[in-house]
Amino acid sequence: MRAQNPPRERDASSVVLRQLPGVICSLGNDSFGQELLNFLNATCGAEHCTLFRFSNQSPCEVVAVSRDGTDTAHRQFSRYVAGAFWRWDTMMNQAIRDVGSNGVSLHRGDVSAMPDSDFRNQIYGRTRIRERFLLCGATNNSAIGLSILRPEERGVATAKEIAELEALSATLVAILSKHAGMVEARPDLSVALTSLPEIQTTLENASVKLPRREAEVCARILYGISTAGIALDIGVGEETVMTYRKRAYQRLSIGSQRELLLWYVAEWSASRANRAHWEARLESFPAPPGNSSAH
Repeated sequence: MRAQNPPRERDASSVVLRQLPGVICSLGNDSFGQELLNFLNATCGAEHCTLFRFSNQSPCEVVAVSRDGTDTAHRQFSRYVAGAFWRWDTMMNQAIRDVGSNGVSLHRGDVSAMPDSDFRNQIYGRTRIRERFLLCGATNNSAIGLSILRPEERGVATAKEIAELEALSATLVAILSKHAGMVEARPDLSVALTSLPEIQTTLENASVKLPRREAEVCARILYGISTAGIALDIGVGEETVMTYRKRAYQRLSIGSQRELLLWYVAEWSASRANRAHWEARLESFPAPPGNSSAH
């Protein structure tokens, strides 16, 4: 007869599994960090966690969360990066090396036993951290990592907690990578409104086609140019600019600059989504034969 886990262990595992759907459902949303931390707290007693990517050989924060609702995790990671502590952090360096050979790595360290007292005191001393886990994985030719911090009052993790985290490490890396990719793919509205060519391209491809002059006027209104400036830029009088603006507003069924902005943002977002869809479709097609080099 197969041995069963004691009731306590079964209960703990069921709590962990109940938390995981919340993490998955929050992918790409602002609530992801808190859902992830809730899951990690149930799994291994995490008090803080930080998800990061390696960008240009330096760790770059994706999301940092603390259970008490403060920005402690964010401030701590910012200090870690600003002080370049990661360069001589042996656990971090070992984790990255292991990722290169294994794809996923999980390291654990007792903060109180760290030999570098300056590192320990500056990064972990103020937050009373006892134990640190570092989960790293290789995704899309880059490394992604998750720093998990367990407080002094929880002591060191039990063998069961460590085993559960190890068992879920590959799944977690896949989830973390997906979230980071979704966050990085969010539309950047600063580009939408600070690039005149981007504005003009969006208007050219909009659902409502504006005549060339009306589109030129609307593009410059969105770009922040005054009526006088638009007149000089496109070589017409100010009254003509106002006429083009009035016609465009009528064509778009709007009555103000604010409504023009809202319409444009919706068109730009739809354009970005459509562009991403077709790029993904093109990438899914196999390469034409004969393109690969013979060796």
